[in-house]
Amino acid sequence: MRLKQLKIKNFRGYKEETVVEFDELTAFIGRNDAGKSTVLEALEIFFNNKIVTCEREDLSVGVDDDSIYISCIFDELPQEITIDSTSTTTLSAENLLNSDGYLEIKKIFKCTTAKPKPSIRIVCNHPVDEGFKDLLLLKQKDLKERAISLNIDESSYDKRNNVSIRKAILASNSDLNFEEVELEVDKEDAKKVYVAIETFLPIYALFQSDRSSSDSDKEIADPMSIAVAQALQELQAEIEKIKIEVQKRATETAEYTLAKLKEMDEDLASSLIPEFKSEPKFDSLFKLSIKSDDDISINKRGSGVRRLILLNFFRAEAERKLSESDRNKSIIYAFEEPETSQHPSHQKLLVEAFLELSTKENTQIILTTHTPALGGLLPTSSLRLVEKNSSASVSGGTDDVLQKIIDTLGILPSVISNEVKALVLVEGKTDIVFFNHLCKILKENGEIDKTFKDANIALIPTGGCDNLKSWITMKTVDQFGIPFAIFLDSDKLHASDNTKNISTVNKNLKHGRLAFCTRKREAENYLHPDIFFLFFIITDFNDVKEEVKQFDGTDKNKVLVKNWPKMTVEQLHQQERYIDDSGDERLELTEIVRELLGLVET
Repeated sequence: MRLKQLKIKNFRGYKEETVVEFDELTAFIGRNDAGKSTVLEALEIFFNNKIVTCEREDLSVGVDDDSIYISCIFDELPQEITIDSTSTTTLSAENLLNSDGYLEIKKIFKCTTAKPKPSIRIVCNHPVDEGFKDLLLLKQKDLKERAISLNIDESSYDKRNNVSIRKAILASNSDLNFEEVELEVDKEDAKKVYVAIETFLPIYALFQSDRSSSDSDKEIADPMSIAVAQALQELQAEIEKIKIEVQKRATETAEYTLAKLKEMDEDLASSLIPEFKSEPKFDSLFKLSIKSDDDISINKRGSGVRRLILLNFFRAEAERKLSESDRNKSIIYAFEEPETSQHPSHQKLLVEAFLELSTKENTQIILTTHTPALGGLLPTSSLRLVEKNSSASVSGGTDDVLQKIIDTLGILPSVISNEVKALVLVEGKTDIVFFNHLCKILKENGEIDKTFKDANIALIPTGGCDNLKSWITMKTVDQFGIPFAIFLDSDKLHASDNTKNISTVNKNLKHGRLAFCTRKREAENYLHPDIFFLFFIITDFNDVKEEVKQFDGTDKNKVLVKNWPKMTVEQLHQQERYIDDSGDERLELTEIVRELLGLVET
C-alpha cells in the first residue's frame, strides 16, 4: 500500500483543506515556520499518534469548526482482504474505495478535550439505499435476516459466509444508488472493517530534527525499533504458527481446568469460556539499542554523532533492500532536516541513501529541508514548496514553483567561465576524469583534433540531470544561448532495463537536446580486465566497483579515478565496440565525444 495523498484541515497553520501529493521521494522546501514539519507530524498523528500526539492546541486559530481533519489516500492496494474470519474479499467488492478508485481513510479529532481521540471514517463510493447501505455493519445473523427479508434465493449464497451473503444481497438490486459517503468504522460492529485494513497500512517512522536526548535515546532507538518491526514482518509466517500453537495449548489447559471445575460446580463451569482478550504484541518483547563500548550513552555523544548513526542506518537499509526479495508491508521514512549537524560530504551520502531507498519496492521517503546543498541534489519531481500566508499551502510540479524554491533556498547555478562555448552536464566529478582521459588518448591517437579543454567545453557535475541544481543550470544556459548536452550512466542491471536515467535522457531528446546514456551499466564497465590481471570478468552490467573492491580493496567511489587513467586507446576500443541494429560495427564512446565536440564546431 502506497501513500498517494494527504488532506489536512484545521491543523495548526493549515486552516483550509490542503491536499499534498506524495511520490516515492517527496521533499518539502520552505522557510522556517512555514509548515514543513506540520505535514510530517500530521502523518505521525494519523499513523501512530505517539511521537507527536494530537492536542486541543493543534486546532487552527480563528476557525469556526472544533475538529481537526487528517485524511490519507492510498493506492497500490492489496488484492484481497479478510473482513470476516470465514473468507477473503476485496476493497472494491465491498464498495470501500472512493470515486477515484483509491482507499481514503479520514480521521476526525474533535478538540473538546485536551487529548482528542479520533473518529475513523472510510470515504467511499457506497450504496445509500435502505437495506443496502449498512451491510458491512451487520453480524451474520442479521445478514441472513436481511437476505430473507429481500426474498433472496437461499441457494444463491453460503449461509456460513458473510462475504457470500453480502454479495448476494448487493446483486439482488441492479438499480442501487451510489454516493461518496463517510462510512464510520470505529463503531462496534464496523471495527472489523478497519482492523482488517489497518494490517496493510504502511509503517510510518518519523525522525525529528529537534528531539531531546534522553536515556532511551529515541533518535537511535527508533531506527532500531524499525529494524525489529521489519524482522518480525519477515518472520510473520513462523510467528503465526507459534502464536496458534501457544493459543491451542493454553486453551487446552483452560478447558481442562473448566472440566475439573464442572465436577465441583457445573453451573459455574458452564458460564465460563476460555478467551484471548487481545493479540500478542511481539514488537514489545524485543528492545534493540546501540551501546558505546566505553559505556557512554550515545545520547551523550552530541547531535552530530547521533545523526551520523542515523545516516548509516539509511545507507544500510538501502543496501539491504538490494538483496531483499519480498516485503508484504510498506514503510515510510520521514526525516526532518537530515542535514542537521552533518558535514557537507555526509549530507551528500545521506541524499544518495535516500535516493537509493526510494527506488526500492514498498518504500517511500519524506524529507524537509531549507538547506541549498541538500535541496539542489533532489529530483525536481520530488519537490514541494510550503508557503505561509493566511493559510499554509503546499504546491509543486511547475516551473514557477521550482523558481520559488530556488529563490527560497538561495541556490545558484554552476559557475560558468566567460570563455566556455558549450557545456556537458554530468553526474559527478568522476565523469570529469572519465572524459578528460578519453579525450586525451583519442587525440594522441589522431581520432579527434581537440580535447574538450581545447574546445572550451566545460564539464559540469550536477549530481544527476533531473535535480534542482541541473534544472537551474539548464535554465541559465538556455537564457544565454550556450549549447549544452547531457551525459548519464544508464544504471542498467540488464539489457532490457528502463531506468530513471534512460527516461531522463529520452525526455531531453524529445525537447531537442543532445543527451546520452551509456549502453553499459556505468563508466566502470568500460574498464579493461587486463588492468586487473584478468582476475575477474567485466560484463556490460555487473557491479565492477564491487568486484574491484573485493580484488584490491579500492573504495568503490575511487575505482574509476584510480584505474581509468591506465586505459590505452586499444583497450578503450575493445570495451566500447558494439554491433548496431543494422549490423554495423560502432565505437560508442568515441562517437559520443565527437558529437559533443560538434557543439562548438561551425
